[in-house]
Amino acid sequence: MQCDLKTDTTRYARQVILSEIGVQGQQSLIDSKVLVVGAGGLGCPVLLYLAGAGVGTIGIVDDDIVDVSNLHRQILYTIADVGDLKVLAAKRRINQLNPEIVVHTVVTTLNTDNVLSLLADYDIIVDATDNFEAKYLISDACIECEKPMVYAAISQFEGQVSVFNYYNQHTHQRGPCFRDLFETPPPPHLTHSCSEAGVLGVVPGLLGCLQANEVLKLILDAGEPLSGQLLSIDCLDNTFHLLNIDKKIRAGTLGNTLGATSIPAWRESDWLSPDTLHDWIATYTPFQLVDVRDVSEHQQRSLGGKLIPLKDIIKRQGELDPARRIVFYCKSGVRSKAALLAVRSINQDAELYCLEGGVERYLAIYPDETLPVVS
Repeated sequence: MQCDLKTDTTRYARQVILSEIGVQGQQSLIDSKVLVVGAGGLGCPVLLYLAGAGVGTIGIVDDDIVDVSNLHRQILYTIADVGDLKVLAAKRRINQLNPEIVVHTVVTTLNTDNVLSLLADYDIIVDATDNFEAKYLISDACIECEKPMVYAAISQFEGQVSVFNYYNQHTHQRGPCFRDLFETPPPPHLTHSCSEAGVLGVVPGLLGCLQANEVLKLILDAGEPLSGQLLSIDCLDNTFHLLNIDKKIRAGTLGNTLGATSIPAWRESDWLSPDTLHDWIATYTPFQLVDVRDVSEHQQRSLGGKLIPLKDIIKRQGELDPARRIVFYCKSGVRSKAALLAVRSINQDAELYCLEGGVERYLAIYPDETLPVVS
């Protein structure tokens, strides 16, 4: 049975007194329907805070079971839930927190056959998944269904959050979608799940709270949503960067806090293969090699070149030589791609490349090689 605000004023008293919410806003929360795709590290805090805030109907899509390795970050679950379906364990916990909201669970993975029907009955879609295939599918379906997508992604100590496909009722314009940020998926060998890359447990908690905040802002029409903006967070040095996302004209697709920077499109030709880099070395092709990892990683194992950590790439742009080809590298290719896009946003003419597979793949092919490239 869905909660009736008239009979449950005490539960929401602390937020109802906020001028941005009030009784009318709380009723909007109770009347809203939110689908959360993924009940893992991101989905757990999202679900808890949406339920706590009084979102009236919550849908959960996930087909995984609770494992003991989940417990350090997936705060919905306890040791007693290990072995149970996540959606059922999540529903039990949500009902304990707020028994008067409606919780629908679906044990499945998204695919092109079911995604539109799963999204149809909800107002807002939360992407709490951990793989690119699902993110593109959710984004394309949100475009098709004209629904906002609240996005987040995490890796190790870093994360990002945004709101895609948001229709602004005041300007009557729709914001960028996920493909405006990443037009095409990266190669499979460059993407890593938490089980592969690792993650500090509080990072998905922080990002999930930000996602829940964006959902509540959308329902309440309060503040400015992260539409057309990507909030990027590094929890090791507490840096927050706010980047603008340009909207592009496209056909249907289903079947720095110091000043915002536009993110240009990624191109497949931006990847530089290890073999090509090796050939450039052998033929003395002029280029600048830049390691965008942190100091400790560079000292442990590197290909040489100039060290400019990703977080410093904009403020140290004067150390880059746009007269030469510039090759960015990191552990696997993710951070170097971000560095390339950041530099391209302020210098469209520079010839920039990202080492495909990063230092790991290069040294797997050419073991124990250090490149004699100095800036």
